[in-house]
Amino acid sequence: EHFFDGYKRNPEFSLRVLEAAAVQGADCLVLCDTNGGSLPHEVEKIVADVVRHFDGVQIGMHTQNDTGCAVANAVAGVVAGATHVQGTINGYGERTGNCDNTVLVPNLTLKMGIETL
Repeated sequence: EHFFDGYKRNPEFSLRVLEAAAVQGADCLVLCDTNGGSLPHEVEKIVADVVRHFDGVQIGMHTQNDTGCAVANAVAGVVAGATHVQGTINGYGERTGNCDNTVLVPNLTLKMGIETL
């Protein structure tokens, strides 16, 4: 649930949890910033570490907007190699909301040239 907080505290254990999911057949390892407590530079570094560790496995992002960084964190994750991003229209979600796809998709597509679905 709070992958980024866990990774900051104990990266080795966090990677082992992801390894267990991958071994059991997970199609995508979704890294969650469920409390919105991470900043974009932290997300980019951690996602890059995970992508390196799991070469060839799809890495995803789930970000919350508690600190106003949900879209920025999702973009940072994509820059670092995440290829799956969860979000909602207008950012609707619990507490302060989720990554807003109406902001994320144009940024990825128009500004970064990344094809989105």
